[in-house]
Amino acid sequence: MIRGAKRRTMARMHDPAAAAAAADPLRLVRDLRPQSFGRSHPEKIREPIVEPAWSGLRVLAAAHAGHAIIIDDGESVEEHEPILMRLAESMAATTDGVVLDGYLTKQVVANAVGVYTGPDDLPSTGKMIAQTMVGVRRNRTEEAAKRLEADTKARSFAADDLVNLVVVDLLWLDGEWLLDVPLLERKRLLESVLPGDDLVRPGAYVRPPLATWIGSWRAQGFAGLTFKSANSRYRPGEQAPDWTVTPMPSR
Repeated sequence: MIRGAKRRTMARMHDPAAAAAAADPLRLVRDLRPQSFGRSHPEKIREPIVEPAWSGLRVLAAAHAGHAIIIDDGESVEEHEPILMRLAESMAATTDGVVLDGYLTKQVVANAVGVYTGPDDLPSTGKMIAQTMVGVRRNRTEEAAKRLEADTKARSFAADDLVNLVVVDLLWLDGEWLLDVPLLERKRLLESVLPGDDLVRPGAYVRPPLATWIGSWRAQGFAGLTFKSANSRYRPGEQAPDWTVTPMPSR
């Protein structure tokens, strides 16, 4: 996708309409798909950035000229008007356009002490750790069914659900792709342009050591961790060998 975009650069120089379309992130985001996680062991991720694993719907979003759009697998998500309005307003004040990677989620920290008010059907940490232990008797069919049920509930939103957009990556800013910018720098740029509030906010991330953060995230109900190389690039629609996700440690 990136190579294709580069091949079209010369054509845009001679086509004003194409150049205008390419400068509109609301159009650009429709052709993108999120970069997915690989299967590496966390210890093999060099200089990792660690985040809590959010439950919910993985989406791409864009804002430009007072308008915003949220995309799920190429289709526009229309039913979260307050989030769209807040995203459009906040980005209009700080940028000339963005493309973002994030999660629509019911998983919300209610206050500073970390009260978890999201879905109550996530498996307990003890169960997750037990499932990975050698010698523990497992009903894999039952486990798969429970995971599917929990994932379906987390990705389904009722009219009275409290939903917010947690942004974890910045892909395009003020007319420039950031796909080849290292992840840590993309994170810092994201924090500079996206003020956090109750509807749209950047996701938390830390660098090792993790002991204090694991305890806090576990108390808030997070069931897993993501590990991403601080130097990783973003390849839309591809699997990242230097990204992985793991169950939350028991301690």
